[in-house]
Amino acid sequence: ANVLMGTLSVRVPDKQRQFAASRTLERLAEPIAALTGIAASDALEQAWTLMLQNAAHDTACGSVIDAVADASRQRSVAALHIAEAVVERGLPRLAGQGQVWNPSLFPRQGLVEVDGSLVLTPVVGGGSVASLTTRSPDVPAAAGTRRLENARLRCELLPDGTLTILDRQTGLRYEGLHRLVDEGDAGDEYNFSPPALNPQTVDPVRNFSSTVGETGPLRASLEARFDLAVYDGLRADRRARSDREIMLPVRLTLSLESDTPRLDIELEIINRTPDHRLRVHFPLPFQVGESAADAPFHVTRRPVIGARRDPGAAEIELPTYPMWSFVDVSDGRAGLALIADGLHEYEVLPGNPPELALTLLRAVGWLSREDLTTRTGHAGPGMETPGAQVLGGQRLRYSLFFHEGDWERAGVWRVAESTLTPLVAGRGPAVTTPGPRIDLTPDTIQMTALLPRPDGYELRVLNASDAMHEAAIHLEPHPAQVTSITLAGDLRESLALADGVVRLSLRAWGIATLRVRS
Repeated sequence: ANVLMGTLSVRVPDKQRQFAASRTLERLAEPIAALTGIAASDALEQAWTLMLQNAAHDTACGSVIDAVADASRQRSVAALHIAEAVVERGLPRLAGQGQVWNPSLFPRQGLVEVDGSLVLTPVVGGGSVASLTTRSPDVPAAAGTRRLENARLRCELLPDGTLTILDRQTGLRYEGLHRLVDEGDAGDEYNFSPPALNPQTVDPVRNFSSTVGETGPLRASLEARFDLAVYDGLRADRRARSDREIMLPVRLTLSLESDTPRLDIELEIINRTPDHRLRVHFPLPFQVGESAADAPFHVTRRPVIGARRDPGAAEIELPTYPMWSFVDVSDGRAGLALIADGLHEYEVLPGNPPELALTLLRAVGWLSREDLTTRTGHAGPGMETPGAQVLGGQRLRYSLFFHEGDWERAGVWRVAESTLTPLVAGRGPAVTTPGPRIDLTPDTIQMTALLPRPDGYELRVLNASDAMHEAAIHLEPHPAQVTSITLAGDLRESLALADGVVRLSLRAWGIATLRVRS
């Protein structure tokens, strides 16, 4: 059967909206409702109904006609607004002015914006609230002309738009990072299909300029503006790219916080041309044999291979693979994690050096065509879909996290959560009553759901590891009862509580659901 890998990157703006709605529901709205006890069950059910309506096979893929995509987009926006309203209602019961809430169930420290100024928080326990006080970083972040640095990284922005980064932990130097690569795409909403003649422009970054934004000490940033020269669409026979050049305006923002080996990137681009795929490449200073990318309940390892077509197969197997929020590449001694906000397609290109590629957008104008080089015959109705050309302004966010060891040793799962779900500054009067706390240890134990229930909440955890671990779950205030239940809510067993701590053994990639009664 066809795999249809190109669905991962078609209609990227719609996938970004769906990702934002999902994370806001799962990581903010439901936990706030669970910890505060506000009446939100009807609103959450309504939001999840909208999300499930978007989960139908072709709708979730984006391989649909424009009218269906428009309806799906409206549902994502509506679900996000419902989730944000729950947060708005419940947050003042957890954290008020001068306080900060940690939505993760592990201790975190980070930056929040209060009255237009950045504040470095104290270390905040899992699911708990702390008072904001003035703190200074151990080593400040700093910015200079086309340069960012902190204690962990040094980043240079070059006039060709690429980055050179020194990872001070490992001593590795990464060169040529963030190279934008634009290719023609004669495919459809199901499959990428490059034209036979697929040249790239020479020196595509034109009219480059850069300025210093923030200068530290908590965060330093640079902004670059340039035009990206690409070929304008395809020739009439779709076998070659047009020989006309067109400029796509780009604004690139790089941000580096103090005391972290993570570089945050925001790229804004105005897409003015159809039928092309834009990716960003990251050459690696080490060889890799596999990638590791997350899914909701797993991290999947995939070999680094080139495209292939098995005998008799109707489709070329392109090694463009799915990621939910991160992909990591490592040689066991050092690694690089790419954390993306609603961008779900990556590829590791073999070579010397190997390159990690992230798809930023794929612009096509047909639901299905039968003249692709990467697939035989139609995959759906042969209908035009001009909305899938994603013309106009696009905003894309992703981060690079440099680390020692592999993804598990570096705690990449929790780094991705911290990146995509920031600490939340409180609203309204300060809350003086003792707040909740839920801490999960060791670092491999992850929260996948925290759901409100009339007499408490349900907590679902995952052991994100290839090894068995004993999970320790610290609960405050101490609950009256904790039971293990099935996904359907049926009782498994009562669990022992000792000073508010529940312990349970979880096999590799094991999942447990607890019902916690107040």
